[in-house]
Amino acid sequence: MPAWVPVAKVLRVLTFTVLLGLMPIVLIGAFWNVDFRQTEFLILPVIGVFTIFLGGGLALVASKIHGLTREQTGSMILAGAFINLGSFGALFSVFFIGIEALPFVILFRLFEEIVYYAICYPIAKSFGPLRHVSSSSGIKRIIKDPFIMVTFSALCIGALLNFSPLEYGSFYDTINSILVPLSAILLLVPVGFSMKLGAVRTHMKPSGSIALIKHIIVPITVTSIAYFIGLGNYGNGIILYVVLILSSMPPAVSSLVPPQLFKLDVDLANAAWVVSMCSLAFTLPILYVVTNVL
Repeated sequence: MPAWVPVAKVLRVLTFTVLLGLMPIVLIGAFWNVDFRQTEFLILPVIGVFTIFLGGGLALVASKIHGLTREQTGSMILAGAFINLGSFGALFSVFFIGIEALPFVILFRLFEEIVYYAICYPIAKSFGPLRHVSSSSGIKRIIKDPFIMVTFSALCIGALLNFSPLEYGSFYDTINSILVPLSAILLLVPVGFSMKLGAVRTHMKPSGSIALIKHIIVPITVTSIAYFIGLGNYGNGIILYVVLILSSMPPAVSSLVPPQLFKLDVDLANAAWVVSMCSLAFTLPILYVVTNVL
């Protein structure tokens, strides 16, 4: 872009447009059309929390194996725990399965932000130079976060429409067929500009461990558990496919924020994020084959 273009501001506007404008419209339609008479998927929020804890725990083990410092360990835990569910997870679920997957995505990540702010943030801070964290800071972050509040509002509106006498309008399918791919394109632009490749070479081994955890160990473990508790019996395996896709996602961009706040190893956090994002080139074709061919 030309030097006079405020790149950071443009990228911020794109992200806000998608997450606060387009995605809530998609979510309302998705929850309006979901069949709430099926109760099997109510376990999804628990599986989502378990996925976060599993990734963070495995990252802690990997940190011990690599002999990392406390600051590096904190960054590793964040990279292992944080998952790109809201943008990539939702979009790839819709691309590979269909719009009917979206309500299950929201249920999977129902407690995501609460776990991040109330649990992951204090844990990460304990590995940095700062040692004290306010017990109310996590709740305040959740209440003040517009992304969480808008998503929750869209969920409630869609659920109310679902239980109302109003019939789901087929026009919504047309709207979503436009908004979903448009959202994907707009979200990919900021991700591309966020990639900083310089730190990857220095932290290749721990970053590779994060990629292994995020794209192989966690999805195999979580999807196996979901299968054995019977989630594969709903809608030709839709819930199971959603769990597989979501548990295979790379670290969220938000995993890069706490290392800066708590003076952890920012370069390692960035390297782990970049390597895991690049690993999607191998993960996505496999997910497509599993969800559409097998």
